[in-house]
Amino acid sequence: MGTPQYALICDTCRENRTLTSYCVDCHGSMCIECMKNHQTLYADHITLPMAESKCPDHLKFYSVHCKMCDKPICRECLTGFHNGHKYSDMNVAKQEKLNEVKTYMKNLHENICPLYQSSEDQGKRQLDDYASEIEMVKIIINEQREKLKSKIDELCNSIIYSVETTLDTHSDQLKKELNIIVDGKTKIENEIKKCKDLTEKGILEIKEFLETLPHLQDISDRPPALSKPVPSKFFPAEISEIALKQMIGSVLLVRVHNSFTCKMPVSYVQACSANEVWVNFEDEKMLTKYSYQQNTKMAIEKESLKLDFKPECFLLLKGDCLLASDRFNHCIWKIDKKRKPQSFIKMSPNNPKGLCLNNRQELVVCLSGLTGCLRVYQNEKTYREIGNDVLNAPRRVAQNGDENYIVLDDHLQSHFVVAIDPKGNCKWKFDGLEEKKLTFSPKSVCCDSLQNIIVSDFGNHSVLLLDKNGKFLMNLLSSRYGLWSPRGMCLDSEGKLWVGRGKDGMGECHVVQYIK
Repeated sequence: MGTPQYALICDTCRENRTLTSYCVDCHGSMCIECMKNHQTLYADHITLPMAESKCPDHLKFYSVHCKMCDKPICRECLTGFHNGHKYSDMNVAKQEKLNEVKTYMKNLHENICPLYQSSEDQGKRQLDDYASEIEMVKIIINEQREKLKSKIDELCNSIIYSVETTLDTHSDQLKKELNIIVDGKTKIENEIKKCKDLTEKGILEIKEFLETLPHLQDISDRPPALSKPVPSKFFPAEISEIALKQMIGSVLLVRVHNSFTCKMPVSYVQACSANEVWVNFEDEKMLTKYSYQQNTKMAIEKESLKLDFKPECFLLLKGDCLLASDRFNHCIWKIDKKRKPQSFIKMSPNNPKGLCLNNRQELVVCLSGLTGCLRVYQNEKTYREIGNDVLNAPRRVAQNGDENYIVLDDHLQSHFVVAIDPKGNCKWKFDGLEEKKLTFSPKSVCCDSLQNIIVSDFGNHSVLLLDKNGKFLMNLLSSRYGLWSPRGMCLDSEGKLWVGRGKDGMGECHVVQYIK
């Protein structure tokens, strides 16, 4: 609302000047200079712009504020239309309005603006991380370039380009989201400034401001969520010629497809097709099949099988049959395609845990008791035992393409990844990265087509990639990419890595494109 100016005699300096304000307490009109001095001398007096100082009905200066009508009135109004209405002092009315404005401003300043600030800071940190990650990958690649320059020069350039383009894509998306957050924060800060400026305004402008709330209709109380970081194309810290031949055009493109929620923490995962998996849950007597829809990147529960025992580990056999280990009843159960379980192999007093089929389609069972070993069954009654002198309490097993068995073995408070050959001889041991040995807690293991070994590390919230000799190559996934407490894990026929996890009573399964 515009503020008309009146060229009359100022009641303070008594000069012919443009009058801009009126003091309700002194009943005087003032020019702009006198108004400033007056506010300094009499901070408790209420001054109004000239346009707001007179009652439009009686052309008399406002003197009080009508509570019932919520508007300023003159003395004559009290004997007219506003007769009998309750009224208050103009200063009191203005202070009440300003208190409402202060409450509104306090909510913006203390509750909403910090959320936007935090989200902005997080987005900026992620951008910095992306830039640092690119530089880190460049440094590693360039160090190896000097050692194998003649053979990997072209490869290194292509990988650097892929790293940059991959992260640039996600950086651009993050920048767009950050712009929305910064724009929202700017609007909130502008609104806070308007609130502060109302202290110097008249009551009608304050009233108009409050009546037009909410002003920030397009701004949410919470800033929009930032996109999850997506793993970049990492390269091993050390590169051999053999590793180069294996990895060129095959591995190292790690893209998180999606993750879907399960009803409970996932303990073990077994793929039954390219887009279907069986899972079992921590301390539950059931198996559940999920079907993953690639087009929607969602999963639906397709089948749930209630059991009379708690499966420790299980395998999918031909004909849609299942084998499940039951360490509490010391036996292996067979579940036929009609979903009827029956005792298959009894192992008392030993405790069966991990299961796998070797390259000869023989059943391999992790046994623990007084001693630990792998038991390899040719049939239900004929078997051989290996690794008695090497293993303590084996809990999971997988066979690599070089015929070695990769076993997760526990010994007191220590945990190992152990490779033993078909005769039971130890080939190597891995007990975690040097700086993380105390928390190294492997829960599941599988092997890819390049003889690399994938281990879920529950204690460090990561999935590790080892070469066939047990040498650490890289972290495939970590908590930075939303992975916490990984447990069960498997690879399907299309090279997707399924990682089950659980936290705070909730389960989740990550679907990761591991090998392209």
